Amino acid sequence: MAAIITSKVPIGISACAFNCPVRYNGHAFDALAIVGRERSDFVFTPVCPECLAGLGVPRAPIHLTGTGAEVLAGTATVRDRRNNDVTERVVAGSRDAMAALQRAGVVAFIAKEASPTCGLAKARVGKRRTEQLGAGVFGAMLADSGLFLISDEALSNSLMWWDARRRLHAWLWLRNREISSARDLYDAWHVVKFVIQETARPVADDIGRSLAALSKRTPAEELEALRTRMLDALRKPSTKARIRGSMFKTYVHAKKKGKLEGVDLHDLTIDSPEVRLNVDQLARELIIMERVSFENDLLFGTSPVIRRDGRRVAAREHDLSAPDTAPDTAPLTDAPTTV
Repeated sequence: MAAIITSKVPIGISACAFNCPVRYNGHAFDALAIVGRERSDFVFTPVCPECLAGLGVPRAPIHLTGTGAEVLAGTATVRDRRNNDVTERVVAGSRDAMAALQRAGVVAFIAKEASPTCGLAKARVGKRRTEQLGAGVFGAMLADSGLFLISDEALSNSLMWWDARRRLHAWLWLRNREISSARDLYDAWHVVKFVIQETARPVADDIGRSLAALSKRTPAEELEALRTRMLDALRKPSTKARIRGSMFKTYVHAKKKGKLEGVDLHDLTIDSPEVRLNVDQLARELIIMERVSFENDLLFGTSPVIRRDGRRVAAREHDLSAPDTAPDTAPLTDAPTTV
């Protein structure tokens, strides 16, 4: 059955990627243009560490003499084009940005990659932008924050965004789920395991073996350690080939089990040439499968946790509970899980 998130997800984002003209040259990016109507599923908090540092717009561009982690450790500096040391200001601005995210209660952050502040992995070191790469100053803080981190590169096409969104929803659902016994953790694993098997099969197999070895009296610390491994695995992005293979596998399984008999598939063309070759078409098909699973209370393993408005969930539960509208096949065993 579907696991449902009904609340809007609070998410931080680099202000320049939110179409705010705060880059050093006054430019901006609308990284969320590809998200479309799904923007209403989130509450965004845009921040700019460099503006909070008081560097202004426009400003002289800055560069790192070491990685962001080295700047925070005091072994590297941040300098502008005129070689002025702005390390303290940038560190202070990054801390202020982190404080703003904490006040907003965000659970994830979309970062402008390659930025000397917000970059997660591609912040270039040196005034001449040498090949040494690492996190920016704020990016290094984000790495230790426990937030679900998304590079703005994940919004370069609809399929990459779909992948980031479904992993974020699964991660958030698992993070917030009450786990007080090995059975609780095993039940949660049954929901998210399909995504982890797709993105990190060796990790998934190891987690499965660890779950099988749990006793009924497993200490809470061991359960939380295993949950953390699952959460970390959900951070790993997938590929088009793996996503398509997982989607088709889930579809075939549902057909073999008879769960799709009498189910409106909304013109699904899952194995057409268009789906095989076009990432935008593939993303649309995946969204259709999410819709089908929600409407028919099926578990779509490729995207096991779905965000839907609370009113839609209430209406769906009402329809499913009505004897004259209940489907003849695939009877319900439980109502959808909501967060």
